[in-house]
Amino acid sequence: MTHGAASRVISLPMEDGAQVEAMFAADPKAHFDLHWHAEWSVGAILEGRCEFTCAGERQGAEAGDMVVMAPGMLHTAGVSAQGFRMVMLYVQQAWVAEQLGWPEARRGVLHRTVRRDEAAAHALAAAARAEDGAALGRLLARVLRAQTGNELVAVERQMSDARVEAVCRALATEDACHIDPGVLALRLGVSREHFHRLFRVAVGMTPAHYARLARIGRAKVLLREGQAAAEVAAQCGFTDQAHFSRWFRRCFGVTPGNYMAVRGRVENAA
Repeated sequence: MTHGAASRVISLPMEDGAQVEAMFAADPKAHFDLHWHAEWSVGAILEGRCEFTCAGERQGAEAGDMVVMAPGMLHTAGVSAQGFRMVMLYVQQAWVAEQLGWPEARRGVLHRTVRRDEAAAHALAAAARAEDGAALGRLLARVLRAQTGNELVAVERQMSDARVEAVCRALATEDACHIDPGVLALRLGVSREHFHRLFRVAVGMTPAHYARLARIGRAKVLLREGQAAAEVAAQCGFTDQAHFSRWFRRCFGVTPGNYMAVRGRVENAA
């Protein structure tokens, strides 16, 4: 869970009209639950040490390190005893693909999640603090070009079992927010227990956990589109707005209301 109110998010226009979101986190007790982003995540550790998991592997990043995660990579984030301060940028795959010359549904293979680059970390932090979206766009393109190779892979996660892949696709769609994974198991013609085992082996978590993360991810998209938090909570299967707000903050560091305020600020400035 993320404690305190030290995390904040801003959204900035880049030179070509695309948007980049920047999250500033400095909470000494910060911890983000397992989640993923539909966007590329590019961050700079400014102070202390951030300990996290990404794609099932334990990672550590210290001041002067850059952190890069591709869309859909499951991760957590936490802290060492000394805490940390960081800025994390979120940028759409479509923009990255255009900048780097990829097909929109493909991406370069990520070389590594953590890379030492003090100059880039300081430049990225300075541009984010100055709310200079144009400079952030140039830095993002440079960092992502350096961190990815010529080999291309699908942006969407590829499951080894087509049945599990079909379930993941269903859980990520707008009209599947209320689907019980047990009902999906029946649709695929397997028992609930067998489906549960298949899913856990392929995805690394239970169907119920994945469904909650899919709902949270869908909720972020709906908020970005301008829908009210209460409506989003109901559409995405949360018992009430408070329940939705708690889970959103645990994954993304801010409340849905704060996230919507960021979107409103951008629209008013346009």
